[in-house]
Amino acid sequence: MNMRLIAFGGDERMRGALLAAGRAGWETLHIEDAADVPDEMPPAQAVMLPWPRSFREERLISAKGGLERERVLALIPACRAVLAGGDVKDDELAQTALVVRPEKDETFLRKNARLTAEGALATVMRVKKRALMRETALVTGYGRIGREMTARLCALGMFVIVCARSEEQMRMAHAAGAHPVPLAQIAAACRQADVIINTIPAHVLGDAALAATARDTPIIELASAPYGLEMQKAVKLGLQVCVESGLPGRYAPLDAGEALFDALTRAMGTRKEDAQCAT
Repeated sequence: MNMRLIAFGGDERMRGALLAAGRAGWETLHIEDAADVPDEMPPAQAVMLPWPRSFREERLISAKGGLERERVLALIPACRAVLAGGDVKDDELAQTALVVRPEKDETFLRKNARLTAEGALATVMRVKKRALMRETALVTGYGRIGREMTARLCALGMFVIVCARSEEQMRMAHAAGAHPVPLAQIAAACRQADVIINTIPAHVLGDAALAATARDTPIIELASAPYGLEMQKAVKLGLQVCVESGLPGRYAPLDAGEALFDALTRAMGTRKEDAQCAT
């Protein structure tokens, strides 16, 4: 039996997911607005809604304008799995046996971190307008994104300072070729930095850190709200802040979409690698 994926709305990431599904031999149907709804919904093994959010102001997130939330949820056929944004509750998807949450998939999160780091590096190169070798970078945080960012910056020959929360993270940063510094010394690190990349969703770049930052040192903000600094204070000081949250969907949407489809099929156990492991 052919596998079918029905996708609702989304941006370029959804196109990437549909292309990945096609390469895997799945039949696909993409519904972006009322004109795309068939007279009779075909059966499907899986459904994808936009991620990380599926709706905005009770309408489907879609390039074509979208459909009302109530209608979209009613259109979803009985199926094995639905990948949904965090704004859709499990009890709204009673017609599926499995609700897939990519944010709980470690393999997906690692790939997302790699895409984020690569996109952030492109941003750094664009705003610096000069070669990065022999420059000094400050990375705040050493989680998934911080680790991927540090590896790329070190590979370019930069002197990389990592401000981390724990002794273990600082040891890992040192082993990766970076210079670890506790968060308590972040102001001194900002004074040395030619570029600052924040990955911590908390105001770790306080008043002293912002005051120590040179006006020509860009701050690349990769964390989600409330971000690593108070934006109004940074603007008042004349600092250049590039808010780059959700980079994979903008920098490499086709790869980000493929990662979402992989998360879906991994949860369903339909990937060839999973089948081989099962045998």
